[in-house]
Amino acid sequence: MATQTDRFRARRFDSDRQDEMVSFDEALTQAPSDRQLLWLDLGGPLEKDEIDRLAASFKLDPVTCLALAEPLDEPHLSVHGQYLHVALAVEPDDADPRATPWLCVIAARNVVITHHLEQVGFLDDIDDRLKVDTSLGHLDSDAFLVTLLDTTVTSYFRAVDAIEDDVDRLDARSLRDNGRDELLEELVAVRRRISALRRLLAEHRSLYAALPTVALRDADADSLNRDGFTAVAGRFSQAMGAVEASRDVVLGSFDIYMTRTAHRTNEVMKVLTLATVLLLPGSLIAALLGMNVIVPLDPDSPYSFWLVVAGVLVLALVIVGTALRRRWL
Repeated sequence: MATQTDRFRARRFDSDRQDEMVSFDEALTQAPSDRQLLWLDLGGPLEKDEIDRLAASFKLDPVTCLALAEPLDEPHLSVHGQYLHVALAVEPDDADPRATPWLCVIAARNVVITHHLEQVGFLDDIDDRLKVDTSLGHLDSDAFLVTLLDTTVTSYFRAVDAIEDDVDRLDARSLRDNGRDELLEELVAVRRRISALRRLLAEHRSLYAALPTVALRDADADSLNRDGFTAVAGRFSQAMGAVEASRDVVLGSFDIYMTRTAHRTNEVMKVLTLATVLLLPGSLIAALLGMNVIVPLDPDSPYSFWLVVAGVLVLALVIVGTALRRRWL
């Protein structure tokens, strides 16, 4: 059996005594009292004998045992007699939402079991925060489940914030005209990340929508738990709204990019137009002087050439002065 530090951890919260870390065997053999809450966190693949012992100790259905043996990679919410089974994506990777870890939660009477193949950071944070003595022993598993779900929704907001930070960075680059050749590709990549995150969260809509209507396992269960589920469902709706808003932010960034591109195009066309206008008088004068007619200039005098050049320069200065006065430049 794995040790306390690598594959599992078990903490018993007690309202009457000091909270304590317990071994895997103790967690399976010593049932918590009504004023205790047992949290058993399992990491990595589980062996068959471990699943069998969990099933025997906590009366898990074969369907739940199968989910422990082959962890789900899609949202799941079901009630099995005296426990609730939830599977959901947690801590989405904002760079690649498809690589998001999944968490399985089994909430029985005074027992919460969490199982995950990959490391889940907020579980470590919860464990660190709860290393001191707490009053969680008098809370039931539903209240602890609400805490886990609420923290999960917070991780959704964190992923959205990370994407929006990248969008802000791209906006700054667009305004500075830095790396404009790569900006469009990066904007498209961010757009794909948002779409992947939205699809991931959209798969959980039915799960969070069903939370307030899930029948509590005890007839006299605290109504605050149901209110907690309702609040979590509301926060999830806000997370979905944040993802939708981030799509609008990307569209706004694309508008900035297109505006800057159009501005650069206008600047280039302005320079080309001015150059054309400056050369046009010289071309016209050269064409007139090249006609097979007698012109009022001595063709054998070198001063005629410099007189024509001076006339072209004067016209160029007049054109530039007019453009500056009218603020065309």
